[in-house]
Amino acid sequence: MKSDKFITDEHVKTRTLFRFLGPVVFIGGLLCMIIAFIDFFSLQPFEEPEKFWLFFVGMPVSFVGFILTGFGYGSTVAKYQAREYAPVAKDTFNYLAKETSEGLSVISKSVKQDPSLQQHVTCPRCQNQNAATSNFCDECGTSLVQACKSCNHVNDHDARFCTNCGTKL
Repeated sequence: MKSDKFITDEHVKTRTLFRFLGPVVFIGGLLCMIIAFIDFFSLQPFEEPEKFWLFFVGMPVSFVGFILTGFGYGSTVAKYQAREYAPVAKDTFNYLAKETSEGLSVISKSVKQDPSLQQHVTCPRCQNQNAATSNFCDECGTSLVQACKSCNHVNDHDARFCTNCGTKL
């Protein structure tokens, strides 16, 4: 039987195992490296280290323990980070919105006033440029929109299907 729970009991057991096994493996790797360093730095002149090989065992073991610990505590860390970053992101967004609103207002007024920046609709019959809000061509009177026969929704003149109901035009 399939469970609808996103985090299953098996997932919780695995996470608990990672939370225990990860730090144990990590500490074991660190102990190997500490023993290797003690052996290396406590040498007398011209003496060879006997246990320095433990350093090369301890490094990958510590890495594996670190990764397992990350798997065990990853959701906890992610939740903490989300709670820490969310207010900062919200404040940043609000600051940007407040500080840029005047500039955006100036830009939008310029776009509305400059006819070269406004969109145009080209008449399919005479190729005359008409305002984007025009329903008929200023030059020849051709309809620039199509009314759907099914729902009477007004579509662009070059639309092949109604944007409201999907009927072929």
